Amino acid sequence: MHSFSAFKRRLHRRQYCSFDAKVLMDDVGPYSVITLDVSLHGLGLFSHRPLVIGRNYAIAIEVPDSPRRINAWGTVVYCDPTEEGFSAGVRFLDMDAYSKACIEDLLTSHVVAVC
Repeated sequence: MHSFSAFKRRLHRRQYCSFDAKVLMDDVGPYSVITLDVSLHGLGLFSHRPLVIGRNYAIAIEVPDSPRRINAWGTVVYCDPTEEGFSAGVRFLDMDAYSKACIEDLLTSHVVAVC
């Protein structure tokens, strides 16, 4: 299971947020998930089905009050079972300039917790 000590080792700020998102999966098409937190380097999410560790996925995050969504490409670094589903961590590999600016805005315009 993903240990708390891994959270203490994070070097980048994360904003806790609960946004609707989609993971684009080749085998089933877009799959709905919920974000748990986001940083410039990755995100935590909740899923009802497991994501494959080491696999790359396209992710689209719907941000309230934003004209566009955050679009990123990332790799799954952990996926732990929970009572309701799965908690997964994704490390971003690439994203467009708008998506990066949107995340930067989320991190600077809200109270940010450092994990």
